[in-house]
Amino acid sequence: MSLSHVFDPDRAKQLEAMVERFNASDRGGRVNIVTDPAAEANAAIQIVQGDAEQALRKRGAYRPLYQVMAEAGMALGRDSALVPYDRDTTDSRGRRVALPVGMHTPVLFINRQAFTGAGLDPDAPPRTWRELQDALGKLFDAGQACPGTVSNPSWVMVDNVSARQNVAVTRQAGRKEELSVNGMLQIRHIALMASWVRARYLHLHGAGAEPLERFKRGECAVIAAESAHWPEFRQSAGFDVGVSELPFYDDFPGGVGATLADGPTLWVAKGKKRDDYKVVARFVHFLLMPENQLAWQRGTGYLPMDEKGSVAGGGVAIDQPNVVVARKQLSAAPKGSPVSTELPRQARVRTILDEELEGVWADRQPAKQALDNAVTRVGTEK
Repeated sequence: MSLSHVFDPDRAKQLEAMVERFNASDRGGRVNIVTDPAAEANAAIQIVQGDAEQALRKRGAYRPLYQVMAEAGMALGRDSALVPYDRDTTDSRGRRVALPVGMHTPVLFINRQAFTGAGLDPDAPPRTWRELQDALGKLFDAGQACPGTVSNPSWVMVDNVSARQNVAVTRQAGRKEELSVNGMLQIRHIALMASWVRARYLHLHGAGAEPLERFKRGECAVIAAESAHWPEFRQSAGFDVGVSELPFYDDFPGGVGATLADGPTLWVAKGKKRDDYKVVARFVHFLLMPENQLAWQRGTGYLPMDEKGSVAGGGVAIDQPNVVVARKQLSAAPKGSPVSTELPRQARVRTILDEELEGVWADRQPAKQALDNAVTRVGTEK
């Protein structure tokens, strides 16, 4: 039975180790990881993200996971505790159609030594954007060349800041979903970030790996980044790393909600042999064992896949502050708060937002113009 995935090399090694353990423990069949692009689309298990996931769902090219498991006598429970971040992997009746194997959400990572050196308390990290501005100012005054940076700026600073304040980033126009990122909150926040860039409190290095590398080298003291980066920070940074929630505005109406969860998800392809589905069910059952989920979380930084893997609440995962902080943050959403929708996750939409925000960071256009441009372009460019 074949499996394809979109993980980076480090997480691919974690998956390979998991597959090896499964194959050693199961005599009924083997899981083989495929890397040939021609074979990936035909794999029985496909771990996908972004446009590839949306295409798979639109084509209906999958078998709902709950069906596969039920046929094998391994019914899946309905985990209400995971609803805040179990994005698009359950149907309208709460049945699991896919497995959230790679969920993460943006949090704040800090260099604890840099905080102490600037007279800041690393055990009392900034909670609001105003408090973060004050902290970055003190770090700058203490000689920190790069007080703060951001990984995937548009996803963090538009989508997640909006969700944190219970503001949607899309609206319905009849049956059509339209981008809506040029409201008061988004303009205010991007304008504030631009002022930080001009003051050299914030350094933007694009949506690639550079912000992460600069933080690991100690060049930047604070980074807003995906919670899943904790393992690499812990292993590679030459300093103690702290984790806290993404800041919020305490003077914005509507209360404080949760950020968004995103990441790779596991889907089962249609049209496979009955014996393949039996192996799929046993492999998913293996993945969901608490001890295997714990190993997966520690190795990849990802969030639990179901309630059995939610070990942080029981104190088992004290070495995973990223999971503790992320789960607390993701559980903050008041009833009726915005959820992640399909449009902003499209690659073309993300590219447009990144391009327009680059003009803000380079001081070529104001925040409102950039966000207005993004809304217009998403509505007209296909």
